[in-house]
Amino acid sequence: MTTAGHRLPRAVLDLLATGGGGPRALELLHAAQHSKNLLLVRALVVLTHRVDHPDRAAVEAAYRVVGGLEQGQRQAAWGHPPVAAWAFGTAALLRRGDERAAAYPGLLAAVAAAAVVRARADADLDVPLDPATPGRLDLPGLGTLRVDPTATRARVRCAGGRAEVRCAGQRTEIGYDHPPGHRWRPVPELRAAHGGLALRLLLDIATWRHVPMAAGARTHPIAGSVRDPGRWQHRLRGAWRLLTDEHRAVAEEVSVALHALVPLDPPRSGVRSGTYHHGFGAVAMSLPPDPRSAAVTLAHEIQHLKLAALTDLFPLVEPGPDESFYAPWRPDPRPLEGLLHGAYAHLGVAGFWRRQRFVERDRAARHHAEVEFVRWTRAARQTVRVLAAQPRLTPVGRRLVDGMAPVLDRWASEPVTPHAVDDAGRLLAAHHAHWERAEARRG
Repeated sequence: MTTAGHRLPRAVLDLLATGGGGPRALELLHAAQHSKNLLLVRALVVLTHRVDHPDRAAVEAAYRVVGGLEQGQRQAAWGHPPVAAWAFGTAALLRRGDERAAAYPGLLAAVAAAAVVRARADADLDVPLDPATPGRLDLPGLGTLRVDPTATRARVRCAGGRAEVRCAGQRTEIGYDHPPGHRWRPVPELRAAHGGLALRLLLDIATWRHVPMAAGARTHPIAGSVRDPGRWQHRLRGAWRLLTDEHRAVAEEVSVALHALVPLDPPRSGVRSGTYHHGFGAVAMSLPPDPRSAAVTLAHEIQHLKLAALTDLFPLVEPGPDESFYAPWRPDPRPLEGLLHGAYAHLGVAGFWRRQRFVERDRAARHHAEVEFVRWTRAARQTVRVLAAQPRLTPVGRRLVDGMAPVLDRWASEPVTPHAVDDAGRLLAAHHAHWERAEARRG
């Protein structure tokens, strides 16, 4: 049997190159990511068989169970962002073979159990527990059950939206809508709805902790817990009102693409944020100080998410020497592909502030928005010029750069106050001077 490949129409690529794309582009990218996730999960089954992993039987049974669910339920199970990132990292560990003990393919059985509960179907599953997190049965997207720390396996019998968990002589009933208790903690979620658009983000911290280093999940310091979900909810709802009312195109993309939020430990100042290349649909961030900061962070990270998914379809940079470049938003030099990612993300940031400067009523806030617009337009424009001179761009990478350039040129010609121009120039100059001093110390 042969399957059809994924195609991205030229018109959609051209829209992505301008920094947009819309829901249609996100739907196409999401479909391609679903195919990638299916291949990764199938690879896990094959690899556990090949290395004769102790959890092989549980993995194969879980794969069959999820395969028997409806298509949408299968997509939700394999496409849950931390599950996708876990599948990539675990497959990488199993493929290397020498790190078999560090892999936890048995999580697939927990994924299957959670999917069956959500589908209100029936199944009886043997679920291996992760030795790296003793005393926990994590059901991705559903919740965490505290179990005996010495237990190595659990039996999960699912029926009618409920599950009976037997582990180390204890029997506990849990469910999709089961309230939290002494031992059961459902996955918290954030919801926002405004202007006809809705956003639902799962805060599934527990599942992210099973993602191996190979998937890059530990590059961001994940918070140990969410002590006050109400503060997150307040920030998200305020950000969502701002995006849907004033940045509608961004809100439409975010609504289609994002399904999970990964809370990060706060930095000393500002907001720490990021995305995971192999966890499509997730955004990571520390608690923003206000809704506007949350909104611009979402506008920034949706750009990274789109470009990461695009690079799974098309290479943007040809292999070549180990080069690094100055990036006006980073303290360290960046490789060519990282520079392209940063330019694309800051095109989105500049676009946010371009619109936001007309939203702010307070004079200081309006000035800040204008400074940010000038600063990031100049930074991205300067970087795009550097990118355009690089011979290692593939045809798709060059089309992306060629699409960004006229947008930034047009924005650079828009009228702004001299005060904002001066302040933005000082910020850019200070960043470059700091970078040069750091380069001198590195050299």
